[in-house]
Amino acid sequence: MKIAYTFHHDAANPAVQSGLPASSLAGFRRLGADIIPVFPLAARPSRALGRKALARLAGRRYRADREPAYLEAAAAEFEARTADEDYDFVYTPGSELVAALRTSRPITFCSDATFANMVDYYWDFTDLAPEYLRMGHEQEAAAIAKAALCVYSADWAAKSAIEDYGADPEKVAVIPFGANIGQDNTWPEVRGWIESRRRDQLRLLFVGRHWERKGGDILVHAAYCLAKLGHRVHVDVVGCPVPVRHRGLPWLHGHGLLSPRVNGDMARLHELFTQAHFVFVPSRAECYGMTFAEANAYGVPAISTDTGGVRGVVQDGYNGHLLPLDAQGPAYADLIASAFHNPAHYDRLCAQSFEAFARRHNWNVFSEKFLSLVVERGIAPAPRRVSAVARPAAARAAGRELFSAKEAWA
Repeated sequence: MKIAYTFHHDAANPAVQSGLPASSLAGFRRLGADIIPVFPLAARPSRALGRKALARLAGRRYRADREPAYLEAAAAEFEARTADEDYDFVYTPGSELVAALRTSRPITFCSDATFANMVDYYWDFTDLAPEYLRMGHEQEAAAIAKAALCVYSADWAAKSAIEDYGADPEKVAVIPFGANIGQDNTWPEVRGWIESRRRDQLRLLFVGRHWERKGGDILVHAAYCLAKLGHRVHVDVVGCPVPVRHRGLPWLHGHGLLSPRVNGDMARLHELFTQAHFVFVPSRAECYGMTFAEANAYGVPAISTDTGGVRGVVQDGYNGHLLPLDAQGPAYADLIASAFHNPAHYDRLCAQSFEAFARRHNWNVFSEKFLSLVVERGIAPAPRRVSAVARPAAARAAGRELFSAKEAWA
């Protein structure tokens, strides 16, 4: 199976777009797909200084990432770089490039949101200029109509594709994204980490680059409430700086951005996941939440908000807990304390978290399901054989060797 893989930026860089491009690329290659890399693209959006300035004067935001001239330039570059290539279909992690691409081959994409999902949801998609809104909706509708397969990480986005853009339900599918770290974790390892977690201290791990959007202030309020309840709280913050107003709290520990390309950073992140009792990110807006899949890879339950596409990775009461968007620190503190003080419930959450990772939230499962849909829907021919390349342990567990979490713990 030969795939023309195209993307704006370097799809092989695990630091790009939460690791989605690099992980799906690696997943396809592990299964034996032949990849034609059409990335990164030299075409770049214009600076659009005039349009941005006019939009600011009107109290609006203008973005240049969906301007037709930019998308046409990217499409021309794709066409030139694939002119002498023979491939079965095009894949891109995102819908932006799809509408303008010129190719006789089918086009497929995956995404965690539609344009409509984002408008007035993420802070940088609020108060958008009318011109940009028009371009965005037109581009998204054209991309969905043109694509042979539209894959989303959660029902939230798939529903928008159908209801907001009239997508044919037959070419829309939901496949959860996987974890970008901990892919090779095994159940014996994870069980050992669960058993070694301290019971005299409650460790919470917050991972995210955007303090406000990820609910950082609610995290601090909840931790303060837990401390008032008598818990020895330890909170680790990864990905963004702790705001000045919270620095000095003895139980709040900032680690900054830990890069996936730095061995020491990844070792530290691995250690933080193994020690955490909960990954707690009470997001105000979230398309999916890759960090929750990564928590599950370590047998760590996720605590978050029932918003956006979070339900695509966190099943309330199974591999974590969700509270409504209006829930504040005290409600989260009560939920965490209740789960932590019930050892049987907590241990079951941990085991089921790893089971969720092994069954659903890993990139081998994503890649296998994606390529299976490509074959089933006639987008590309079935490969002559299934690749026997080494697959991560979690993917093997997801097959015939998968344990039942409840039975394994008993």
